[in-house]
Amino acid sequence: MNFRCFGLLLLLGWAQVAWSAPDKVDAFLHAEMARNHIPGAAVAVVRDGKVIKLAAYGTANLEWKAPASTRTAFQIASGTKMFTAVLLMDFVGQGKLRLADRVCQYIAECPPAWKDITLLHLASHTSGLKPGPVDADNASVTVAIDVAKRAPLASTPGEKNAYGSDDFVLLTHVLEKVGGAPYEQLLRDRIFTPLGMTNSGFDHATLTEAHVVLTSDVVAERAATYQWQTDHQQQYWFMYPYYTLSAGGLFSTVTDMSRFTAALMGDKLLNADLRTAMWTQPKLNDGKPSGFAVGWTVGQYRGRREVAHSGGPALSDTVYYPDDKLAVVVLTNQRKLVPTLAHGVANFYLSPPPFLNEPGISDATPERTQALKQLLPALIQGKADARHFSGTAKDELADMNEWFSMKLGGMPPLSRWVLLEDSSDHLSRTYRAVFGKDVTQRWKVRFDPAGLISKLDVADE
Repeated sequence: MNFRCFGLLLLLGWAQVAWSAPDKVDAFLHAEMARNHIPGAAVAVVRDGKVIKLAAYGTANLEWKAPASTRTAFQIASGTKMFTAVLLMDFVGQGKLRLADRVCQYIAECPPAWKDITLLHLASHTSGLKPGPVDADNASVTVAIDVAKRAPLASTPGEKNAYGSDDFVLLTHVLEKVGGAPYEQLLRDRIFTPLGMTNSGFDHATLTEAHVVLTSDVVAERAATYQWQTDHQQQYWFMYPYYTLSAGGLFSTVTDMSRFTAALMGDKLLNADLRTAMWTQPKLNDGKPSGFAVGWTVGQYRGRREVAHSGGPALSDTVYYPDDKLAVVVLTNQRKLVPTLAHGVANFYLSPPPFLNEPGISDATPERTQALKQLLPALIQGKADARHFSGTAKDELADMNEWFSMKLGGMPPLSRWVLLEDSSDHLSRTYRAVFGKDVTQRWKVRFDPAGLISKLDVADE
């Protein structure tokens, strides 16, 4: 074999390795779409500022049989908060505000109860403002703030996380006051236009006063949103009133989202210090870290730091691993999902977690572990029987069956259970479930004295 032929074979070998992950991504997403009744989806994978995977699948609109494309505008719902966070940090970088600023510096006739609330409290959902339903009758940010002023705080600022819209309503007011322009214009001028995000925006959906007519701006190549109801699809609208736009409601394409995540891998939007501040969890009053940083969730996945946000709960799912400079975005038009698809895609690009082969601790009550293992197939099918549960778990069984079937159904086969923690009475236990070669979850289980499961919490690890 001459050197040229050898070089060609070597190149082909590397090409096969390079394309193997994207091919597996396609197969994974096709399978998940079929299993979860997802009409259309799109994915972007960005590494070190470069798009290495960009694809769309299925149907954007079932009535017109319009195929999904990388230009399809999906509703990203609460994923909008990531953009609001970048806008906030941009103003911090310009010296126009500080995260430690009291909100009362910007709000006229500020209630005394708000005197200790900072912009960081608002951005991390730790303000203590009462989380409540969106009220479409609030005509503006000003009206919504006036309503919020009359409500008592639900908790002391900094005491706990409470995910709600009022935090970002106040942030909208602050950003507009500091920026001298409406929120949407600030997004366009400071993020969308510089990044070439030409297919991102809001639809301004509104119900008439009689609540009988829905109006909306035209959104180019918009995907219709659906929810699966037993045996058929239903179209589904969730309207974000104008005053809530900084909290949710953005439509964006997977192409635009890839540009946004790529920009966050460098200094195009924010410098390294500002990005670090945005992704640093503040401490709660008891010294524990908050689950939210500035507009982003922060946690660990596969042994590495993860910053993320989903919306809808999973119309959009964005995960970013700063140490790997790897981002995954998955957009769908099926709202009844759990945010696991981005993790499923990321698994093809991330190395196995360092804790994968930890042995765990000895099991003093293996019969409980065995009972849990035997229950797994029913949970995967969404058919777990009430006779195995008590307390909170039994009360929430219907929702749990639906949630677990979506979360677990796409997993590889279970390889092993590892007991990580056990209480002295053996009623509170933490397990690591290993699926396939290297996909892990952490199961926190509470048993009652009779051995029934009274509480069950499962999280990707």
